Order: sequence, then structure tokens, then C-alpha cells
Amino acid sequence: MLRDLLSSQWFQGGLIFFLLCVGGSLLYSWHVLRTTESDMERHDRFTQGLEKQNEPHPAETVNVPTATKSPGLVNTPDENTDTQMPDTTEALPNETENLDIADLFLPDDFVLQEESIKDISISPFGYGAYPEVPEGFPLPVSWQWSDEEKLEFGPEHMRNQEVIDRVLIKLWNQGDHEFYGAIGDDKTVYPLYRNTVYIEWTEIELPDGTTHRHISGFCGPNNFPNLTLAQQMEGEVPAGFHVLDMHEDAIHVSEFLNISK
Repeated sequence: MLRDLLSSQWFQGGLIFFLLCVGGSLLYSWHVLRTTESDMERHDRFTQGLEKQNEPHPAETVNVPTATKSPGLVNTPDENTDTQMPDTTEALPNETENLDIADLFLPDDFVLQEESIKDISISPFGYGAYPEVPEGFPLPVSWQWSDEEKLEFGPEHMRNQEVIDRVLIKLWNQGDHEFYGAIGDDKTVYPLYRNTVYIEWTEIELPDGTTHRHISGFCGPNNFPNLTLAQQMEGEVPAGFHVLDMHEDAIHVSEFLNISK
């Protein structure tokens, strides 16, 4: 029976397959072992090379000079004390060893750019960064008010005041230094000038078909008198005042500042 089993082709094929599997496994294990040993040898040579590169060289040693006593210098040891200054000083460590590897890929002015971004103040009302206040600008701008002043006036007034300040700063940069203030809101601003009044004119049609223009509103400096009803109906402006049209001469914020808020 054993002879029949050994002479069986199935048994012989299975035995050959088994021997091939065992032999292949042994060859693969031997290959992996040799590869691992080769990699470890390369790693050891690489590590030793790095350690040799990092060893300090005599020419690269930096010595800290001994501090000398100068007149007016405080917190220095007294000459009569037993404290002695060392004759030699230790070499400073290589500062590059403490650097983060990410710092090597950053531009030199990266920190300065980050700090400058932090210094920029942004409008809470969506108007972007505040403009730079030009030298000689005569009025305090709202974003430099104290927190108490901002809370006292409220957000709506602060919005209008910021827009007014932005308009006046642009006027100043354009060469207009004659205004002493302004009134308005986030849509329309009226710069105020000495002896100048803004007049709102309204035309009405009379029964005979003609039109008559009268004063329906005005805005002027403190020295501008209150107009009587007769003066308003006749369109009379006191002498000595320059007249501006309240519609045509007003500054429309969306166009002047190119903002849509």
C-alpha cells in the first residue's frame, strides 16, 4: 500500500509542491534578513557621518569677551569682594541647533508682516481697514475715541461718525484744508466751512403757471442766523455768506468713498 502511495502521481506532485513552498519561504527569509542588515549598516554610517559634522571645530569656537567695568554701570561686583571673574569662558552653543526646521523655509520678514497685520484696525461696520490719519489733520477721528465715548454715543452714531471721518480724511489728502467739521450720516456728508451755508431749494408752481423758488431747508455755521418765514419764502440769504446747494454740493458717500455700506 505504501508502495502504491509513493508511486502515485498525485502524491509525488503534492510532495514536490510542498518542497517548493518550503524552499521559497527559506529563500525569502534569507533575503529579508540580508536586506535589513544592509539597511542598518547604511543607517549606522549615516548617523556617524552626522555626528562628525556636528562636532565643534576649533576654528568655529566663539568665546564671550570678559566684561570690563565702565563708569556709571550699576549692579557690578565690588573690586574688594572675593568674587572672581573667570579667566576663560565657555563656547556659546550653536544657535542653529535650536531653530525649528520650519523657520528655515520662512522669509526673514515673516514676523514683521504678522505684527503689521495685527496693528491694522478694522472697521466694525464693514468698511475695511481704517485710513491713516494724515499729519496735521485737525479733528480727532472716531476710531481713536475712548471706549467710554464709543459706548456713550452708540453704534448708529459711531457708524455715521466713522463715515464722516473717512470723507474728511480723503478731502484733506486731496488738498482741502478749509473745513472745520462736518455733519451727515453714512449716505450724505456736508463738510462745514466758515461763512458758508448749504441751502435746500424747492420750486412750486403758482396759479398763473409760473414757478417760484423758496428755501425749504438750510445748514450753516453757528454764526448763520435763523431765517424767518418771509426770508425762506422769498429765498433771501443774509449777506456775507457763501451759498452751496444742499443736493449738488453734498458729498455722496457711496460714490466718494466707493463703498456700498
